[in-house]
Amino acid sequence: MSHIYKLTGRVDSQNVNKVEQDMLSAYERYGDLSLDANELEYISSAGLRVLLKLRKRQSSLKVINVSPDVYDIFEVTGFSELMDVEKKLRSVSIDNCEMIGRGGIGTVYRISDDEIIKVYAANTSFESIERERELARSAFVAGVPTAIAYDVVRVNDSYGIIFEMVKADVIAHKLMNEPENYDVYARKYANLFKQIHTVSLAGKGLPSTSQIYLSYVDGLNDYYDEDELERLRWFIRQIPERDTLVHGDFHTNNVMVQGDELLIIDMAEISYGNPIFDLVSSYFVHVFNAKKYPSRTMRFLNITADVAISLWDVMMQVYFDTNDQRTIEKLNATIEDFCLLKAALIPAIWVNMPEAQKRDAVEAARRHLFPRMESLLDDLDHMPV
Repeated sequence: MSHIYKLTGRVDSQNVNKVEQDMLSAYERYGDLSLDANELEYISSAGLRVLLKLRKRQSSLKVINVSPDVYDIFEVTGFSELMDVEKKLRSVSIDNCEMIGRGGIGTVYRISDDEIIKVYAANTSFESIERERELARSAFVAGVPTAIAYDVVRVNDSYGIIFEMVKADVIAHKLMNEPENYDVYARKYANLFKQIHTVSLAGKGLPSTSQIYLSYVDGLNDYYDEDELERLRWFIRQIPERDTLVHGDFHTNNVMVQGDELLIIDMAEISYGNPIFDLVSSYFVHVFNAKKYPSRTMRFLNITADVAISLWDVMMQVYFDTNDQRTIEKLNATIEDFCLLKAALIPAIWVNMPEAQKRDAVEAARRHLFPRMESLLDDLDHMPV
């Protein structure tokens, strides 16, 4: 475990020799240092050169709790690329703040007219939160209508991300509380779902959806034999690869209304791949769960089961540009059949699900997915995605 060496006040030409002697003595004594800059007010180029000397001895050198002003010095000089420099996280209180949405790993609160915060579950790692912020930035640059993500902050024992959302609200509230505008919001929501599949993300450092699904299969050794696992891998690999953005968790608590614009606030699961993966995920939450577990729909989506199913109908009409019910029914049947793949992977996707339900999903996959894999792939070939 690293010994913490505290940098305080100013480190400049007046005291840099003493700071250097003290740091090197601490290094000789402990062999591994982390530099705590919580009380550091300023560091000059002479001080930075001292840190560089120490880093040559200890390649893992980390500077933590760096204030924004001091971090700017590290960043402008390029030192943030030479060593691990972590900003000090500011603390944000959500006491008396309005909760406007809840998801699987986080809860969204309004903290001002201009900002919201997504507070993550206490067991969510800092690394995965930083990753979501970077994914949100990548998606924004790529043209995805998403909220601008700012700092990662502390919220009691958890972390959160601040998003700029001027006088915005989750679309779930609009759909439920403004029935006179339901059709307008439903079509905007559907158009946003269609729009994200016009964005190309391949080559931008993001994972492919197929690889994510294949990684799920790697975690199913306790549920399938080797032949079944290879069959699942074969099926996933046969789904045509695309460079399309796949959101992975598109639903009414992850979409905000800001003026006349809709913005996505959750980018934790984005990847690139075939849109069928997004169609399946969204069908799962809008239709499958609404029909099988209607009471959960309000808790998870903040809309009733009837509204969720109606909303999906609009999504299908807009997405496939058709009002022909026979065509929509056929497309829905194919998407529902592909939900069997997600059901087959449930033990790896929803690890906290009761074991009995996991086993039921596995048996359903054996009965309905494995015998029909070839015909499902044929159906997918005829889908306009």
